[in-house]
Amino acid sequence: MQKGNKLKILLCSPLGGFGGIAVWTTHVLNYFETFNKDVEIKWCYSDNKYQSFANTNFIKRLFNALMNYIPFIQTLIKVVKQEHYDVVHFTTSASISLLKDIITLKICKRKHIKTIIHFHFGRIPEIYKKKNWEKRLLHKVIKLSDCAIVIDKLSYETLYNEGYNNICILQNPLSLSVYEIINNNNDIKRENRKIVFAGHVVPTKGIYELIKACKNIPNIVLKVIGTYSDKVKNNILDIAGKNSNKWLYLEGNKQHHEVIKEMLSANLFVLPTYTEGFPNVIIEAMACGCTIITTPVGAIPEMMNFGNKPCGVCINVGDVKDLKDKIEYYLENNTESTALGDSAKKRVKEMYSMENIMEKLINIWMNTNNANC
Repeated sequence: MQKGNKLKILLCSPLGGFGGIAVWTTHVLNYFETFNKDVEIKWCYSDNKYQSFANTNFIKRLFNALMNYIPFIQTLIKVVKQEHYDVVHFTTSASISLLKDIITLKICKRKHIKTIIHFHFGRIPEIYKKKNWEKRLLHKVIKLSDCAIVIDKLSYETLYNEGYNNICILQNPLSLSVYEIINNNNDIKRENRKIVFAGHVVPTKGIYELIKACKNIPNIVLKVIGTYSDKVKNNILDIAGKNSNKWLYLEGNKQHHEVIKEMLSANLFVLPTYTEGFPNVIIEAMACGCTIITTPVGAIPEMMNFGNKPCGVCINVGDVKDLKDKIEYYLENNTESTALGDSAKKRVKEMYSMENIMEKLINIWMNTNNANC
């Protein structure tokens, strides 16, 4: 990049839908289109015409991945041939997509273009413990990249201790639209003993543990927001037992503004998840001032500041008794609950504002372009 010229970024990242990476991509593109004209950013990816779900077998997932990746790789070759970019920024969720990442990074390397690989998941410590095929691919991807971005401190420490010196940390930002929704609904009051869960309604989000914990807590309302399969729905209703219609509400998908309004009216936001990267739903619940009960996985311990002055409640993964005890305690102790919610609101403004995170992202791009990441 010559002095006085705009930094030219090619962002290769999924867009559209409700996945965490797609949401992040939307935030970045909207920010630089609306608020920052000093960076010239172009988006490049392909539609996920062949979708895989959690229960799809490996061969089917591999086939679907290849059918999605081939058009993207072809497009990338064409784009980098037509125009020069200072940095190409790739996002990835690892697993099978690491094969695609290796190919695309090599394409850029042959063109002498600086590259960033952005890991949007929190499993890096687990991967390096297992030392399996995914670890070997991950190692190859990092070595091919000029800079590798992680979203949590433990992942950074794991890679740093492995000897990598091209690692950066970048948290996800809170969408500006969340504050707009909050400001437009400042008349909403907390509903007594209301609990909200929002996310993919799948076993790995701890939904069954949540139902088991809540089924014997009197006088509550539990709203479960998010897509679920018939199988999961039936399992939930079986666990909840008779009279579940008096306290359990399976809401399905809701518009984003409706989810925020549900959080604004909740006593507790509960996400007893098994594994996470940097869950956007947590920072949204923080902005709403919810008392948050969740697990110490992925970036959540840093988000909730568990190791210092916590602004949320930590529970053990898969521990129904621990979850039930914490829910009951904070439903009954409004002063402590409110204090945690207030701390969460303060922390999200200080740590995860769009302006702060985008400034960090620009610095990473600039340092990568100067080969100093």
